[in-house]
Amino acid sequence: MTLYSLHGARPEPLPFRITLPNGFTRTDPSTFTEDEIHAAGFTGPYVSPPYDPAIEQLGWVDGAYVVEPLPPPPPEPLWVDFSAAVMTDSSVNTMLGTLLQSAPGLYGGLVVGLQQASQGDTRVFLNSWQAAQGLNVISAELITDVQQLATAHDLPSEFVDALVSISSR
Repeated sequence: MTLYSLHGARPEPLPFRITLPNGFTRTDPSTFTEDEIHAAGFTGPYVSPPYDPAIEQLGWVDGAYVVEPLPPPPPEPLWVDFSAAVMTDSSVNTMLGTLLQSAPGLYGGLVVGLQQASQGDTRVFLNSWQAAQGLNVISAELITDVQQLATAHDLPSEFVDALVSISSR
């Protein structure tokens, strides 16, 4: 397939219609001449170089194709390890002890939510976490500790960001 670049953009097949400098348009790419193509602002033709999409990616940088290795995949989130780390954290246990006495339903929400988070569903944990913050039983230090644990266990940035946004309300 013949590819052309318009104004330095990644090459693509020619469009159905091109506009020439005199304002006339031409349709049907099979009839365009090279002079018309270049007059319409296209450069090329370009040929995509061979590459192995299993281990490489094709880029377009400064008017040329580049073949680069694929970036490494993101690390797998360690939800179960995060859950275990949170449940053995003394500050978390102090907070949970307070909740068990004053708000047992919220205590249960955090514990169940943490179990569900270990399976990738963070909604109950984050809702319970926000409610506990509303009761002022979560200190700023505990918030920072849990955020650090989440980051250390490669949890998704959406989850870490949700902890940050909840704590800043």
